[in-house]
Amino acid sequence: MTHDVDITSYLFEHARDVILVIDAASGSIIDANHAAEAAYAYPRDELLTLKIFDLRIEPTPSVTDQMRRANTEGILFDTMHRRRDGSTFPVEVSSRGDMVSGRRVLFSIIRDVTERKRFEAEREELLAATQRALVLRDDFLMIASHELRTPVTNVSLQLQQLTRLLERGATPEQLAVVGDAALRESKRLSTLIGALLDAQVAKGQLALDRGEVDLGELVRDVTERVRSRAEQAGSAIVVEGSEIRGHWDRMRIDQVLTNLLLNAIKYGRGRPVVVSARTDGALAQIEIRDEGIGMTTESTLRIFDKFERAVPAHYGGFGLGLFIARQIVEAHEGRVEVESTPGVGSTFRVTLPRLPSKSGDVDPSCASLSSS
Repeated sequence: MTHDVDITSYLFEHARDVILVIDAASGSIIDANHAAEAAYAYPRDELLTLKIFDLRIEPTPSVTDQMRRANTEGILFDTMHRRRDGSTFPVEVSSRGDMVSGRRVLFSIIRDVTERKRFEAEREELLAATQRALVLRDDFLMIASHELRTPVTNVSLQLQQLTRLLERGATPEQLAVVGDAALRESKRLSTLIGALLDAQVAKGQLALDRGEVDLGELVRDVTERVRSRAEQAGSAIVVEGSEIRGHWDRMRIDQVLTNLLLNAIKYGRGRPVVVSARTDGALAQIEIRDEGIGMTTESTLRIFDKFERAVPAHYGGFGLGLFIARQIVEAHEGRVEVESTPGVGSTFRVTLPRLPSKSGDVDPSCASLSSS
């Protein structure tokens, strides 16, 4: 018998987990092992003057209810315990009642689960990061497929035109014009792929490569590039405006104009599309006006959101073009707006500061723009 008592006492004192013996009726701590002294930073004689309520942070009624359940059926739960200095730590408690020398007591084994909670938090953070990465990947694939389709289609059309010219015995000069256009579009495609990959690395943060740009020239370049698409749709493109210099990311603004022009052609019902560029001192403005199907006021309020579309499903598309356009324009500290009437047409208006607001972002070669 003495041997069994010695073993029990040894296990009690040397257990790594906290062991508390608690009076089931009053909550007074009757006994505590060395692990309890270390965990709560109380000497044993002081621990034995406390009640379990002194080590808990929950209201007394909640603790009393847990004691009742532990006494009748046993209980396993997670909670927070309080140290002598007032700091708290997470614990897992296994408690059940028994009779000892005619007295009902609770035997509670308490494990500090600080490390487990930390691992769980890290796991949740990793899971959330993985989910965010998957969303970014899906967004990237959607945007990439949308943005790459246009230059690939343009190159295809130009090569088809080149083939027809060869069949007709065109002059070298005529072939060179179409060949040069295809090469320019291939270069733009390569640049765009690089920019899309950079955007993925930046996890959605749009980086701008600003430089001096003639907006009027850029409008004409984009217009010429999509003119064959317009001719296929039966739409004439009218360009209005002259030289307008500003400090922008040429490739990004090219994306905006291309998306807006292709939309005007796609939904323009074969009617003329007018592209105008003008400046009002510090601001430059581009308008693209069509006489197509138009849209409702309600649609104009959401058309720049991701995956939003204001046209019947048979027109196709992902609803990304205008979302991308808005991101680029806002990255330039500008704004893009639309006015539209169903059955009459739409006017998209892009307003851009000719210089960025932070003077440190301005290339010295563009400093003269502020006075031009």
